[in-house]
Amino acid sequence: MARIHSMTIEAPITKVINIINAAQEHSSIPVSEALAHPAGQTSEPALDSVDEAAALIAAAIHDLDHPGRTNLFLCNAGSALAVLYNDCAVLESHHSALAFQLTAREDKSNIFKNVERNDYRPPLQAIIDMVLATEMTRHFEHINKFVNSVVKPLAELEESEGSEPNPRDVDTMLRSPENRTLIKPMMIKCADVSNPCRPLEQCIEWAARISEEYFSQTEEEKKLDLPVVVPAFDRNTCSIPKSQISFIDYFVTDMYHAWDDFVDLQELLHHRDNNFKYWKGLDEMKLRGVRPPLEPK
Repeated sequence: MARIHSMTIEAPITKVINIINAAQEHSSIPVSEALAHPAGQTSEPALDSVDEAAALIAAAIHDLDHPGRTNLFLCNAGSALAVLYNDCAVLESHHSALAFQLTAREDKSNIFKNVERNDYRPPLQAIIDMVLATEMTRHFEHINKFVNSVVKPLAELEESEGSEPNPRDVDTMLRSPENRTLIKPMMIKCADVSNPCRPLEQCIEWAARISEEYFSQTEEEKKLDLPVVVPAFDRNTCSIPKSQISFIDYFVTDMYHAWDDFVDLQELLHHRDNNFKYWKGLDEMKLRGVRPPLEPK
């Protein structure tokens, strides 16, 4: 499929990835730098400047005050957050709620203080919707809606009008409120699970970090006699390469293909393919860690 929409959308996927990277613990990139130096972009945005600002804010807060435990762990443990949010999207609700509590706490941090009430609600809701979209139980629902309401109609438009459809028709489709509502969550979801689509060394580093987080959760679950949410992440038996292969196959590939049909992501897909081959190679050697053994000197 030709990327007809690259003419009409400034989809800041790489910009959002920059912000999420910068917001990660121990990142060497300050958030301000990621905001100031986004990766490449195209022209004629379908998402306006308010949409883009909302996406960047959502990316920066999407894991605010994350405890390093999953929603299901918090629900099983009867945590205060799980009780507060009725066991529904516990962490994602906490991330967005806390962010706005912090902005309202001091005048100097209130990013909405100069925004009129009628103008305040749409970006606020957009930010909340994007953060909530990172909750993985509705992962495939988000992808299916995006494919059926955005990707397929664009492909049909391309077929009906030839390889170069009328930009005005594309613009009208992409700028509809319904489609903009689907585009923004899909964008942040791609960024949120982008580790397999980063350069190899970054991919390895974050695979090790997330695995350690899951190992720690499994150990705490056993200690507290709670259900083990992800049994595969037992420190003594887990194959990190297998876990990465499964994650890419199950969550990443279809979503990134759908987004690539919408905005050309060849560099990210190239990283994904390289990383997948790397994990496959380790798995074929029956290695469980993130790196092959060092060659003897």
